[in-house]
Amino acid sequence: MLQNQPNNVRVYGVLLRAGRVLMSAETIVGRDILKFPGGAVEAGETPELALVREFIEEGNLAVTPAYLLHVPGTLFSPWTHSEYTPLYYRVHGDGEPRTPDHETIELIFMEPDTAIESGRMAAPEILALKRALQGEGAA
Repeated sequence: MLQNQPNNVRVYGVLLRAGRVLMSAETIVGRDILKFPGGAVEAGETPELALVREFIEEGNLAVTPAYLLHVPGTLFSPWTHSEYTPLYYRVHGDGEPRTPDHETIELIFMEPDTAIESGRMAAPEILALKRALQGEGAA
């Protein structure tokens, strides 16, 4: 578990399969965005356990965290106008995502360049994706 954990720690997983990346298409504060599946790290939870839980909740998809890709520090979200601390992991998993009816997201496999060039991804997500494509971990 993270010691002296900052508030609003978020964990996201980059799942690559057959040259495509799993993206979560969402609307946040009226803006259509693309991000990786993931979400909040809850009290008493490790980031890795939170990531596994979030993939199951959002897509009924079992994943295994492989390694940490990117830790940009605490950032200010232009979408929610609040601070958050994202952690990006490379994950592995089989099966097809099946989003539960109560979720307001769409999980889709996309060409990485299409996702990056869409203008719907934030800079930390783009860097994490590029690192995953190059097989790099967190610096």
